[in-house]
Amino acid sequence: MPGPGRLARATVPIGLVAAALCLTAPVPAAATTTVPAARLAVVHSRIVQLPLDGTFEEAGAEPIHLTGSIRVRVVTRTTAGVGGTAQITSTLIGTTGTGEDTGARYRFAGTDIALRALPPNPVTPVEVTPRFLKFYPPVPILPPHPVVPPNPVRPVLVRVVVAADGTVGAVTAQVVGEAPDPNP
Repeated sequence: MPGPGRLARATVPIGLVAAALCLTAPVPAAATTTVPAARLAVVHSRIVQLPLDGTFEEAGAEPIHLTGSIRVRVVTRTTAGVGGTAQITSTLIGTTGTGEDTGARYRFAGTDIALRALPPNPVTPVEVTPRFLKFYPPVPILPPHPVVPPNPVRPVLVRVVVAADGTVGAVTAQVVGEAPDPNP
């Protein structure tokens, strides 16, 4: 029976031979089918602040001349040939109104986020009517004015031009009469 030293020496050549055989073994040819490259979503964004000046009319209420501004942030995520989404965040800034019949002062405030699906080649513009709150009377509330809870309204129409690749073009906003959201 060989001693412990002889066994160790005998395994070294066997290990070298096994390694050499693995190196010389034929390697299968590369697969001829290719995996399509993963499509990556492309993100575009744009932020604009636009002035507002116009008359807001809602059913059963006096017309209100509205002034102030709106900040619109648009983020698109698109994938070539698949389409994507447009997230439109609208925030009113310092927006007030004056009742055309009574002269009453109103305050409009809030932020609205709308998410719209885009087809592979979007038809532009994307339109949303964000929901904001109408307050009457404006702060501070002094007697004899009643305390009225805020009323959700859609006084503004926002239009965003989106190109086929998701690039954000022109962004516009205008005061409109109360209307349902064109893309609920």
